[in-house]
Amino acid sequence: MSFTFDEKSLIEKIVLGDTDAENRLFLHFKERIEFLVRARLRNKVPTDDQKDIISDARQAILLSLRKGGFDPAKGKPLEAYIAGIVSNVVALYFRNLTKSKPTEDIDKHRKLESFSNPLIEILDYEKQEIIRSSLASLNDKYKEVLLLRIYEEQSIEEIAKTVGLEKRRVSERINYALKLLVKELKKKNYFQFSDTFNK
Repeated sequence: MSFTFDEKSLIEKIVLGDTDAENRLFLHFKERIEFLVRARLRNKVPTDDQKDIISDARQAILLSLRKGGFDPAKGKPLEAYIAGIVSNVVALYFRNLTKSKPTEDIDKHRKLESFSNPLIEILDYEKQEIIRSSLASLNDKYKEVLLLRIYEEQSIEEIAKTVGLEKRRVSERINYALKLLVKELKKKNYFQFSDTFNK
């Protein structure tokens, strides 16, 4: 694939926070990224999920480039670097999918008033700062459904209407968002005083 721009110069600008350079990058690789995602999914994933994964891949690529993860001096083409990130994002999606339990009855199993539910502890006032910072680190689409579910106590049906998704998709997104949130909380040692999540 021939490039219409100088990779080295473009990457240097992205590292410096040049949003125009970021836009040029994704304009150039838009179709390629979408093709790579769909090729790896092999039509096994619903269209809505494909869009989410493409969005996640774009975000992962951008975050990696901003942190200087790509070094043109190593001789690896930018396209190959991007393909590697896409492959990792898709692999992560399938790993999380196989670990997930059916979520159609999430309302029944995750009721906020249940004293055995770990969300009760998450809502503990003394730990709100940890929760807030962990939520802030999540992608907006995951943060939104958690805020609606936990803090506004909306039902799956209500959230589905708010975000414009099917109830099944909302349940799946909440389930995945909870996994991401717990992962962030563990990084901050949130559960060090609780035996609930010890393994």
